[in-house]
Amino acid sequence: MALFESRPGVLGLVLVTCFGAREAAACLDLGLPCADVATWTTVQSTAESQKVPRDGMFLLRVSGPALTPVPLDVMTVEVTLDGVVVDGALEQTGIGGVLGWRPAGLLQADSTYVVAGTIHNLDAMPGNPSCGLEFEPFEFEVSTASEVMPPLLPPQVSGEEAVEFAEPLALDNLVCCDGAFPVTFSGCGSGGNTVDFSEGHCAPMQYTGRLGVELTGVVPGTGKGASMLSVARMIGDEVVDETLVTESFKFRTREAGPFCDQVVLRNLVTGETAMSAVMCHGDALVDRLGAQTLTPDSPELAVCVGAPYVCEIDELGDSWDPDRCTQWPTSEEDTDGPEEPTTGSPTTGGSTSGPGESGSGTAGSTADDGATTNPADGLVEHGCACASGGAAGGAWLAALMLLGRRRRRL
Repeated sequence: MALFESRPGVLGLVLVTCFGAREAAACLDLGLPCADVATWTTVQSTAESQKVPRDGMFLLRVSGPALTPVPLDVMTVEVTLDGVVVDGALEQTGIGGVLGWRPAGLLQADSTYVVAGTIHNLDAMPGNPSCGLEFEPFEFEVSTASEVMPPLLPPQVSGEEAVEFAEPLALDNLVCCDGAFPVTFSGCGSGGNTVDFSEGHCAPMQYTGRLGVELTGVVPGTGKGASMLSVARMIGDEVVDETLVTESFKFRTREAGPFCDQVVLRNLVTGETAMSAVMCHGDALVDRLGAQTLTPDSPELAVCVGAPYVCEIDELGDSWDPDRCTQWPTSEEDTDGPEEPTTGSPTTGGSTSGPGESGSGTAGSTADDGATTNPADGLVEHGCACASGGAAGGAWLAALMLLGRRRRRL
C-alpha cells in the first residue's frame, strides 16, 4: 500500500522537474495533447510593425497544432480600408504556414488596412477547445508605405564547413585532455541522455564523420519596408529549407559526403529570383568522413595542450573517475600491462558542470585562429530540456564540430 501511495508523489516530482503541460508530456512520453488534431488557431501579419510596399501583398502566418500547411478552403479573409472592402484573393506562397493575400491593384500609400476572417477547423473537438475552436476568428491591422519594393539582388553568402560526430558521445568511447572529465546528464522522453564536460576537450575513439555546413548571408538593398522575399537552398533543381527572410539568414545542414548547393532569393509577389554562385563543400575533408578510428595524430586531438588520457567510469556509471586515469594510448614498450592510474586531474583539475550549466569544453572543435569553440552552446540544456527540440536537439548536440573549419566568401 505504501508503494502504491507513493506513486502520485513520484509523478508530481517528474511534472515539477519538467514544468508545463508540453514539457511534462515529453518527459513522460505521453505525446502532445493536440498532436493528432488538424487545427489552426492563430493568424498574424508577417510585416509586424513594418509597412508593406505599395506593390506588395499581405503575408499571413497561420499556426496551430496542425503540422501541415493550412489549406485555402478553411480560410475566410476580408480586407477593408476605411470600412470599404478591398478586392483581392488569398493564395499559397509555397512556404509552409504562410499565405498571401494579393490585392487586385496597388495598395494605397500610407494607409492602414484591416485584415479579418475566420479559420474553419473541421477537426475541432468540442470537448477540447485548447486545440482550436471550430470557427477561430482573427483580426489585425497592416500599414502601407509610400515606396515600392526595392530591386532584387543576388544574396551575399559565406560558408563554413567542419567534420562532425554523427553519434552521441558515450563515456566508454572517449579520449580527453586538459582536465576534461565527462559526465552523463539524464534527458527527457525520447531525447535520451547527453554527455558533456565543463573544461578541456574530448573526442570519441570510434565515430562516423559527417560533413557539417553552415551558410550565412545577407539580403542586399532590402530597404525599410516589410520584406516580400523568401530564401532557400537549392541542391541541383531541388529547393530545400525555404523560409521568409528580411535582412539576413542562416542555413545549417549535415551530409554524409561532399555536395554542392546555392542560395536563392524569391520575390513572393512577382516570382522573380536571384541566385548566389554554386558552392561546393567537403572536398578537403573527404578523408575524415565515414567510419573513423582516433589516433594520436588525429586532427580531433590537435587542440589538446596536455597529453590525452582515458579514465574508468565511476561506480554510479554516470561519469569518469578522475582518480583512475591512464595516459592514452598506453606505451607500446610497456610489457607489464597498463600504466598506473594517475590521481586527480592529469592536467588542470576536473570540475564538471551541473545540469543546466553551460560547459566550456569542446569535442575537438577549433576555429582558424586556434580559439576553441563549443557549437552546442545554446542548442540544448541538460536535464529535462524537453523544450529544446527533443531528439532533434540531441542530434545537434551529438554533432559537435571538429577541427577543419574552412571559411570563404562568395
